[in-house]
Amino acid sequence: MNRPLPALLLVAMLSATGCVGATYSVQVNGYTEDRIQAPWAPGAAFCVVENRDAKNPLLEREIKAKAEQLLSQRGFRLVPASQAAYFLAFTYGLGPAANVPWSYPDYAANIGFGIGGGYWGPSFFLWPGFASYPSRPQSWYDRWLLLNVFEAKTFREKGERRTLWVGEARSSGASGDLRQAVNPLLFAAFARFGQNTGQAVTVEVDSQELRYRELEQAR
Repeated sequence: MNRPLPALLLVAMLSATGCVGATYSVQVNGYTEDRIQAPWAPGAAFCVVENRDAKNPLLEREIKAKAEQLLSQRGFRLVPASQAAYFLAFTYGLGPAANVPWSYPDYAANIGFGIGGGYWGPSFFLWPGFASYPSRPQSWYDRWLLLNVFEAKTFREKGERRTLWVGEARSSGASGDLRQAVNPLLFAAFARFGQNTGQAVTVEVDSQELRYRELEQAR
């Protein structure tokens, strides 16, 4: 009787070479007035406002929908602007590409194989050989997101923004697709929503977490 060893080994190799969920590291800095905790409580009424002059209004709406979903997940109510106690505004951007050297394992050129025998009879097996690490130029991007919560009543009556909390989220990586890069930025920023962090802190975002996968699907 033959065992399906090659298939099992191939699955193991694919897992080892990165075919698993990613973890994103995001730097988050939260600010509040006089370093006190933000004044809102669960159930507070929020309205997410978008920039009507955004260069990409469709992306702007997607990010607004994601922010609304994250607010709802944390127990806040989404209401029209006329009923809101707080407004949430957001801006985001992508820095210019910088070329950096990038080294990575090259397994494809070093795969070995053979045939052996044993208790179960002849078997076919394969293994990764010694990996080489070629260095090639790689584009690298800085991505950022800024959240700003301000008092709705003061803005409606006087047109002034009384800022209550500002959240900064930054990351860097090889992807210049802001549509995708904004997801871990949002998720990490809301992990510290309303907090004064005192300094930049690292938030690890697990791409396999259910709430994160739901965020990726929000439109």
